[in-house]
Amino acid sequence: MKILVSSMTFAPDHSGISLYSTDFATYASEIGHDVTVVTGFSWYPNWVKRPEDKGKLFQTDSYKGIKVLRGYLYVPKKVTSITRMLQEITFLIFVFFNFLRAGRQDAIVLFTTPINLGLIGVFFQKLWKAKLIINVQDLQLEAAQSLGMLGKLPIVEVMGKAERYSYQKADLVTSISHAMVNIIKQKGALDDKVYLWPNWIDVKDASNKGIKGNFIKKYPEYKDKIIIGYAGNVGVKQSLSSLVDLSEQFKDRDDLAFLIIGSGGDRDNLKEYAAKKAGSNLHFIDFLSQEDYYSFLSDADIVYLSQKKDSGDAYFPSKLLGIMAKAKLTFVAACRNSEIYKVVTENSLGMSSDIEDLTHMKELLTEYLKNRDEFKKYEVNSFRFVHQFDRKIVLESLFNEIDNLNLRDAYQPALA
Repeated sequence: MKILVSSMTFAPDHSGISLYSTDFATYASEIGHDVTVVTGFSWYPNWVKRPEDKGKLFQTDSYKGIKVLRGYLYVPKKVTSITRMLQEITFLIFVFFNFLRAGRQDAIVLFTTPINLGLIGVFFQKLWKAKLIINVQDLQLEAAQSLGMLGKLPIVEVMGKAERYSYQKADLVTSISHAMVNIIKQKGALDDKVYLWPNWIDVKDASNKGIKGNFIKKYPEYKDKIIIGYAGNVGVKQSLSSLVDLSEQFKDRDDLAFLIIGSGGDRDNLKEYAAKKAGSNLHFIDFLSQEDYYSFLSDADIVYLSQKKDSGDAYFPSKLLGIMAKAKLTFVAACRNSEIYKVVTENSLGMSSDIEDLTHMKELLTEYLKNRDEFKKYEVNSFRFVHQFDRKIVLESLFNEIDNLNLRDAYQPALA
């Protein structure tokens, strides 16, 4: 089968959606499909293009034998609602031409955001008589509205209609959590077209990544300290001011190191906030390579994850899979109604607190510091839990679902 995969991020991008668009294309190629990828030039998570890509409009290259068609996209120096919209518009214009360059396909698999990528998918679904599968990685409108990024702009209603239309026309609409699947159904997608396609991980491979001691070797100032750290995108919806506040509660403990690792739109604001609030045990580190990230996981004592109230209640952050595969202790600070809070709490996968309950967060960390061995049960539970998200299990199941789409079409004419 000829499969076109399209995503705004793809290797060598190495965070967020790019992990899944890249590995899905790789897996599809591994099992014998003819795969073409349509994407932009690398820009994420650093929000800057590589020097060799600047000024280019189109490029054809290869990734593990997969044909990759890249097109220009604008990468803003300052991230605002307007500059994000400009980025998506430029991406979509060049995606359209690269779909034409790709030629007829049997299946189109989209990793969204942006929402309007679905409209391009519908156009070529009809043109090529192809199957259209939309994987919803982010509820873009809901997230933007909860963060106050779009206000009451008329574009919200237009984008909402475009989103509903693409979901109704797609052959399969998938998403990464039960809560997100339910929201997609509320947007008008037919129940029999909606499928839970969780993010995945190669558990064996991830568990062996990273060398214990390498992160400490690179950052010797944290040797012999208890490391409580976050690593990833530093944006508004991560609400990492909660980690700053928590570190302030332990500012007299020089045996602790609170780390915020990464880059993103809220990093400068967060550093200003930390300068006023935090003590000397909170530190910022630039974004790590994937190898260094896994070394961080190997050396960290607690990996911190937080979500701003209402901005991510439906999400199950994919980075939690890597943390569980490394059998690390997780500290989740999120709304009690959020997907991540429920999953972690109900399955005893780590420490969990309402993000607005700093007192409880302090109590949890204090208890850990008194009796660390008591918390090892969470590490065991999380490592067992993550196996249901193993790469082979998740992607085999998905391709069975895609095969069922083709079988339905083959069966329906016989009934006519």
